[in-house]
Amino acid sequence: MERTNTIGKDYTTLELIKFAAPPIFAQFSMSLLSTLDDGLFLSRFVGTNALAAFSIAMPIFMMFMAISELFNGASVLCSTKMGEGKGDEANRDFTSIVILAAAFGIIVTLIGWIFMDQVITFLGGTEILFPYVKDFMSIGVWYIPLILVNHVFARFYVPAGNSRMSLVTTLTSAFLNFFFDWLFIVNMRMGMTGSASANLIANVVVFIIGMVFYSRKKSEIHFVKPESNMFVTLWHSVKFGFPPFLTNVAVAVNSFIANQVLLHVGGEESISAYTIINNIQFMFMSGMWGLTGAVSPIVSYAYGEQNRAKISKIIRQIIKITTGLIAIIVLFYLLGKTPLLKLYLKSDASEAVRQMADHGLTIAPMGFLFFGYNVLAIDTFLALHEKKKSTILSILENVICANLTMLTLPYLFGIPGVWFAFPVGEILTFAGTMYFVIRSRKKTLAVA
Repeated sequence: MERTNTIGKDYTTLELIKFAAPPIFAQFSMSLLSTLDDGLFLSRFVGTNALAAFSIAMPIFMMFMAISELFNGASVLCSTKMGEGKGDEANRDFTSIVILAAAFGIIVTLIGWIFMDQVITFLGGTEILFPYVKDFMSIGVWYIPLILVNHVFARFYVPAGNSRMSLVTTLTSAFLNFFFDWLFIVNMRMGMTGSASANLIANVVVFIIGMVFYSRKKSEIHFVKPESNMFVTLWHSVKFGFPPFLTNVAVAVNSFIANQVLLHVGGEESISAYTIINNIQFMFMSGMWGLTGAVSPIVSYAYGEQNRAKISKIIRQIIKITTGLIAIIVLFYLLGKTPLLKLYLKSDASEAVRQMADHGLTIAPMGFLFFGYNVLAIDTFLALHEKKKSTILSILENVICANLTMLTLPYLFGIPGVWFAFPVGEILTFAGTMYFVIRSRKKTLAVA
């Protein structure tokens, strides 16, 4: 029997908080650099059209973040195998997934380069916004393989026994992104091209760090000779990765739909306001994803051990931590609204954009009272190999409720309907979450 891995420890609640803190801050920082960073520099030093163009381009990169989840599904598989004492198999599965993610990314990059104009037009690049989007995509398309591999690396730092690495790599990426955005956009006046170039440099450095880390044999997950039939591993990874894949696809599709709705009900200015709200909202949402990403491998490990009492204890602890995190998020959201708007908008910014963004930031926190528990349920069911329940809840939250509210509320109530779409969608999803939790309480979760 192999030694107990880091994720196999019996954690107290305080120890679990300390273990989960680095991934939470890592996710928060990652969203900060990918939204606030780029959005702030573009809005203040290039203009609101550049900010709107950034929003137009984002669904395509969100889509590849979604695709990375199909590869990241292997983390559930590997964590479970580690709990079963099959560490060598876990290493082979991990290596296979990294190779496949890189190969897929290279193929997609070549296709994207060839059909770039068609993609931009499909995303909603108007005559005004098209040149901005084209400048960004001309560089951005080349770091798609790095996005895929880096997301796999990030997901496996916890099973590898070093949750702090996710924070280290994210802070490194954030520093590089901020520095090169400042250099390229503010000083060298490179505009959208400068923003994409900064992202490229950050992704290259994070990739190098990941390659060095996973090449070390002392890492609890590391590179070895891959499986002879890598596509079997991929198929299992896809099965576990489908619910989070669906979530991320839906986020990308929802962003695309919101852009189209806003163009009809409010024009380019409303997209600029929505981009600000969406960026800030995404930052806080990422904190919840960081928490579940940290604790899900621990749940899967316990599942591999078939330790029912341990699973029950961990889930009770996660619920407490989730409740505390929700309270912190809502508090920071409300206190930080005015300073964040000042960061995004210059003093001479359109009053219409300012008023719309302020209104949206007042409404959005209501959704977080339910969002955290919905995410917790989706990821916990998946960690316990309850893929069907996880998928159904993910579809309910991200496909049905999110799109239903976005497609109906704005046409009934105008721009305010856009801001209410997130809270109403999460409330509707929470009803489904409670239904599945109550049904599964005795059978699967055993939370008393």
